[in-house]
Amino acid sequence: MKIQCPTGVHHSIEEAKACQHCIEFLTRPILHSLLEKTPRTKTEHERPRYGVGTVTGLCLRQAYYKMTEEEILDLEKLWVFSRGHALHEFVSKSLPKHEKEVFVQKEFSHFDIIGFIDALHNNVIYEFKTTANIPATPQSHHMLQAQGYFSLLDEKIQKEIEKIKIVYLSLSKIKAYEVQQRDITHFMEGRAAILTQSLKVKTPPKREVSWLCKYCEFNDMCFNRDKTLD
Repeated sequence: MKIQCPTGVHHSIEEAKACQHCIEFLTRPILHSLLEKTPRTKTEHERPRYGVGTVTGLCLRQAYYKMTEEEILDLEKLWVFSRGHALHEFVSKSLPKHEKEVFVQKEFSHFDIIGFIDALHNNVIYEFKTTANIPATPQSHHMLQAQGYFSLLDEKIQKEIEKIKIVYLSLSKIKAYEVQQRDITHFMEGRAAILTQSLKVKTPPKREVSWLCKYCEFNDMCFNRDKTLD
């Protein structure tokens, strides 16, 4: 992972800590706090493992790039991620340990799909989403992600689930939406199979254009460097 300095230079985490431009942008206490919480390495596994958010996201090409390209975060995005993580911790801190960050996994022939349910309390699945502006309706990929967690539960536990809720958290408001309970295992398996094949042949999957493209950190790479792939 690299940190993008306000000057445009890409730093290692240790370099960013000592960079005067980065320090001036965020102040030393905030910068060091954010960088201390930044993961430095990824755990290697014997076969592919995909998170629910990866296979239910709007674009598999973006997921491919995240796995094959070095991640570069600018300081503003790092702050947004850290703020979201802090809000997640705040809303779930009073829950018993077994009811938050609940690990789920399902094994397939050539890969595994895994996830961490934000909260599973009183037979309700909660997915927390931090946002600057709360949407009028739940976003489609957020709905699929929540349903994906439901799909990975054992059948016995699925039958006990009463509701699935997506809770949007802004700095001023909270809005919860109930989501239909449905098993999307086959959908996730198909998406994961496409990603597995793309990684095997080292060719990005088909571009999936949406309103989120303009916010994607791989936009230039996708629409310029790899534009001949579609």
